[in-house]
Amino acid sequence: MRAVEDLVERVRERGGKVTSQRVLIYQALMGDTSHPTAEQLHARLARLLPHLSLTTVYAALNDLADAGELRRFQAGDGQVHFDPDTRPHAEVVCVRCRRIEDAPEPHGRHPLPAEVAGFRILGRTELLHGLCPECTGAEAAARPAEADDEPEDAALGRGRHGPDGRGLAGASIAGAAAIAPGR
Repeated sequence: MRAVEDLVERVRERGGKVTSQRVLIYQALMGDTSHPTAEQLHARLARLLPHLSLTTVYAALNDLADAGELRRFQAGDGQVHFDPDTRPHAEVVCVRCRRIEDAPEPHGRHPLPAEVAGFRILGRTELLHGLCPECTGAEAAARPAEADDEPEDAALGRGRHGPDGRGLAGASIAGAAAIAPGR
């Protein structure tokens, strides 16, 4: 994302609105690596501007995304996240705590094809799913000292008998599809 002054000028050149509220939103996004949702950004900014509406935050974020100044993506949690880093890159998402970080290179740097199956390709979002270091450590600490005989599917956080011991019939197929890579 550009410097706030450059961003303000580009928005004006396109005929967009530049208000003090929008400038505050732009400033809040500068260097933000948390991949916030509009709701999260609104909660942070409402302390500074109590009359800031969620609608204004959404409008500013969507205008920036439509102009290519911000990336908008979904991480499998049912919410839209925003990233001021518009360079091609992937995100890595923790399937347990839902933390999102930019993946280190070279992830997300593969050449973008011009066309796939008759579709003219405009962009790509790459998400990698796994366990963050904190959740991996917590998982290891929670295991009993003696290893049990049941192998665990680390990505789904359950053993071969499913979350309730009834076998795989007790596992949620929809839940597995929601976190499966490439979905």
